[in-house]
Amino acid sequence: MEPKYSADITLTQNDIKRFAKMLQGDQKKGYIFTAIALIWILYAAYSNLRHGKTILGIFMIVVVIGCLVITLYTTNRQLRKNFEMIKAAGGDRFTVLFYDDHFETKSEKNHGTYEYAKLLNVIETDTDFYLEVGKGQCVILQKEKCDTELSSFIRGLKK
Repeated sequence: MEPKYSADITLTQNDIKRFAKMLQGDQKKGYIFTAIALIWILYAAYSNLRHGKTILGIFMIVVVIGCLVITLYTTNRQLRKNFEMIKAAGGDRFTVLFYDDHFETKSEKNHGTYEYAKLLNVIETDTDFYLEVGKGQCVILQKEKCDTELSSFIRGLKK
């Protein structure tokens, strides 16, 4: 059987980064709470510095800077690690074939078949389509690799 549509996809680390940010969208409340807590600590540090408690104020500033640096470092490190795992599994270069009732992903090392009826979600952003095949597992399709017919077809899969 011939596919209705196909797309050749090559993922970059930026594609994985956008995917991670899209998944973390529901975690913004935690980030807001953390930001408020860090601002409160900075205010307390400023207050301590103003009232002559220099060592305590400097310590609090160092703690805030340390939290920010560690968070950024671990996040970027995890992102690089995830991308290297995807590359090692052959998941950074693949072809997606769309049929009437399912789609397939094919790479040198892997082959997957997914029924449209079992898709959890179809998410569209400015740059990508995400076909959610499992909790936190998506097939990423860059819009630039999809023609207008395929884009319309994917939009029609939304539930």
